[in-house]
Amino acid sequence: MPTKTFLPSATVRPRPTRTAKLRLAVEQGATIELRDADGTFIAAPELTELLRLALASLAKGDDVMLLTGDTELSPTEAGKIIGCSRQYVDRLIDLGEIPARNLPKSSHRRIRAADITDFQTRRNKRTAKIADAINELTDAGAIY
Repeated sequence: MPTKTFLPSATVRPRPTRTAKLRLAVEQGATIELRDADGTFIAAPELTELLRLALASLAKGDDVMLLTGDTELSPTEAGKIIGCSRQYVDRLIDLGEIPARNLPKSSHRRIRAADITDFQTRRNKRTAKIADAINELTDAGAIY
């Protein structure tokens, strides 16, 4: 049976000067490297990219969350992530757009974080297709 790792929920707000310094370093090509037990350096471009994205969000004043795919969220928490109300998330669940499970002997629902990111990806693709179609029509002379 796989084990679950729960990361403590905390708000980390680094000093703006430190965030700016780190962000500048990453933008100028700094990378994250790990050292294994025998002292060999291992490149970690994925961690560098994760740090770059987190620092950019922090610089804008956004919150940054680190969730595993199996982390379960309430509809309210999911709504905060995708930028909509709890009621709209419930509606998306009812329509089958987002999978969810009911808690035992309860009407409360839980949604996997991975399912929220899948929904966001699908929504972004649909939005991009619509924008492309509008641009094509506009380029062809249609009045928008």
